[in-house]
Amino acid sequence: MNSTRLSLVFVLLFVMGTATGFVLSSDGLKWSSDEGTFAIDVDTPEGTNAYVLVEVDEGDNDEETVIDEILHEFTFSTSGPSGLIVWDFGDGFTATGSQTSHAFAQPGVYTVTATRTDETTTEVQSLTVAVHRTSTAEVDNMECVCAPTAKDTVIVLADREGKTNLQGFVRVEHDGSSESCSLRNPLQECHLRVLWQRLDGGNLIEENVLFDDTFRSNEQVVDFSVESLVLEPGQRIQLRLETEQVRDWHKPNAAWTTSAPVLV
Repeated sequence: MNSTRLSLVFVLLFVMGTATGFVLSSDGLKWSSDEGTFAIDVDTPEGTNAYVLVEVDEGDNDEETVIDEILHEFTFSTSGPSGLIVWDFGDGFTATGSQTSHAFAQPGVYTVTATRTDETTTEVQSLTVAVHRTSTAEVDNMECVCAPTAKDTVIVLADREGKTNLQGFVRVEHDGSSESCSLRNPLQECHLRVLWQRLDGGNLIEENVLFDDTFRSNEQVVDFSVESLVLEPGQRIQLRLETEQVRDWHKPNAAWTTSAPVLV
């Protein structure tokens, strides 16, 4: 084989080697494991879970709570050298593989870590994702606190440790079991009290009145919004709904959003 043809063979081998992972060295043709830098990625850094609560009363004043949750699913992937990939999602769950999906049951900010190992090296990469939550609640009829069958009408808004932003509304609608609010005389107007409460271990430690008044429509809406709300472990924020009008029967519902709690 002449020198020109031999040179062409070496050039061809070099091009093929760099394209396929083989390299040509003084010791001959060898496989190269250099596939770039190990890195991880996620399809979106933020997601929102949906939480739906419905109280069902079959007439015995013993409500059954039905909760439905739709969890956002993140997709995580790696690039670079191959090897055994182990994922730690920061919520007690793990997975393996170069690509995986995961949903977080609770809102929060999570550090997701991927560890790659092969025969000679171990590499670790991390990223963070934020999980927010939108919530709706439809609770059983509220009634006067003076009634023999009176019960607590409570909607829990947040119970996760950390700092979050919370905003939404609560609405009460006349359910038709008594005279319409719009037709009543001034002494029998419909009444609503909405209390914003903070509990710690089940004990009330803070309370604010959001609304306490009568109204003459068949619907009353009370908005609420708090920024940088901080909850300590064991604390929760709830709305308590009350009425002092014995003839009132109202159907409450609420909708609100909470940003991913950040530990402080």
